[in-house]
Amino acid sequence: MKNLIYIALTIFAIVFSGCSNKTMFEPKKIAGEVDYDGTLPSTIVDRSIVSAVLENGEFITKKDGLIKQKLPKNFIVINENDENYIIADKEGNLKILSKEGKALYEKSFEDIVASATLNGDLLSVVFSNNRLMLYNIKDDEVFFNEKLEPVYVLDSRMANPAFLNDLVIFPTLDGRLLIIDITHKKIIRDLVISNEKYFNNVIFLKVIGNRLIAATNTKVMSISPKSINIYGESEIKDILFLEDRVYIFTKDGKVVLTDTDLKVLKEKKFPFAIFSGVIYGEFIYLIEKGGYIIAVDKDLITANYYKLPNEIDNLLFTAGDKLYYENNYFKLNTKK
Repeated sequence: MKNLIYIALTIFAIVFSGCSNKTMFEPKKIAGEVDYDGTLPSTIVDRSIVSAVLENGEFITKKDGLIKQKLPKNFIVINENDENYIIADKEGNLKILSKEGKALYEKSFEDIVASATLNGDLLSVVFSNNRLMLYNIKDDEVFFNEKLEPVYVLDSRMANPAFLNDLVIFPTLDGRLLIIDITHKKIIRDLVISNEKYFNNVIFLKVIGNRLIAATNTKVMSISPKSINIYGESEIKDILFLEDRVYIFTKDGKVVLTDTDLKVLKEKKFPFAIFSGVIYGEFIYLIEKGGYIIAVDKDLITANYYKLPNEIDNLLFTAGDKLYYENNYFKLNTKK
């Protein structure tokens, strides 16, 4: 009951603040207008951190763009690799599909699958009740199965587990990373990123070389063989890792450039901006909710502003240098 009251109060606060605050991001000078390159076969109706689903069942992924094959009803792609898609629904059903559309594996769980990663025959799963499982899909041998404290208020962004040599890194729903030794089937490290009471699930997890970058809604952690570093000053909207640079986009309109140890190199603030997504090429292009693209150079020195055809009021999905919104798409280098 307390959690339901909290959710209700949170929604009320958001709505009330949205109605009372008339200040919006509005650049003084517009460098040009941006038009969409074309239309999608259908409108985006759902999304995860790696994919978006269209109303007609077709889908878009970070790696492959628009896929013409159709997903089973109510399923969404929660992860992908070079060969497969992992899809799940809100009833506890999980399937692994080849990129040609062939069903390779399916299983029904008692709990809803929040995120999952396949590495060879090993599948690591985080469930919506904060249960973690690692097992072999060939014979269903369970290597690890741990139930953590349940979490009831979550950020919709759910990071997927990651594999690193003989280790699997589980992003928990309560702001931690559990590192499991696959060979010995036990926890060897429990790292706390943040300990907020609500919306504290891990929203970003990526292995780059021998370094691990992870984040919750409020903090970013960088882990290397030499050190563990944490950045946390503002609520985090998105993270971009390019070569040896980390870009942190905050909910108060700030872009923070750090090195891989999260040492701040440069900051740039865009007052009242609300970031809805980011795409990148020669520059970094921030999609602003009011219907603008902010093009900032990778050293955060200069910025130019472009007008989109409309405000961002519905689901938006970005992948590399492409933006997908409603039933439209846009690719970089098409400015008018």
